[in-house]
Amino acid sequence: MLNLKREQINPPDESLDTLQQLLSSQLQDGQCHTEYQLIQWLKQPVPGVFQHDALSDSLTLFRCHFLVMHCLYRLRLEWLAQQAGWLSIEPLGVQLLPWDTRQASDNQQVCEADSLARYYLDLTHLSTDRETVDKLLRGIWQQTLTPDQRRNDLRLLELEEGANEADIRRQYRRLAMRHHPDRGGNVSHFQALLAAYQRLTL
Repeated sequence: MLNLKREQINPPDESLDTLQQLLSSQLQDGQCHTEYQLIQWLKQPVPGVFQHDALSDSLTLFRCHFLVMHCLYRLRLEWLAQQAGWLSIEPLGVQLLPWDTRQASDNQQVCEADSLARYYLDLTHLSTDRETVDKLLRGIWQQTLTPDQRRNDLRLLELEEGANEADIRRQYRRLAMRHHPDRGGNVSHFQALLAAYQRLTL
């Protein structure tokens, strides 16, 4: 079982080979698998690659994700070289597609131009520290918020657009004390404050 909790992690080559072989065995059926399904399977006692709580912490979640993607991109290159098929790695799923000689050169060009592949094939990124991982996750979360949602959340917390994270935390604590149900506040309003705070600080 890979230990993803250490501050510095350098998985041995045989561990990566094992992970790649396991993923290969799962993907040979040609069905579409989400990354989440693959990770959940890898957490099972058999094959037992990841610990059961691997997704409960931002750093181990990132490392788990990175190792799976690293091995998927390695598999893509291997199957492409063997003309065994094209491994489609998309946000909605991972799937081994049949080899098509007409598309072979297109697939090769995709590999060469794929910046995500270059990122995941470089194992030095696996040592990304917790602070950077948390910043990445916050950035992804903020990108999913519409500008209107952010404005509404700030308005609910009685804050202006330029408020920073410290301002948001301080104001939330003040309003939470005032509107907490234990102090006679409205439950739904308190829950709305909490939701706005969580969206703005994730």
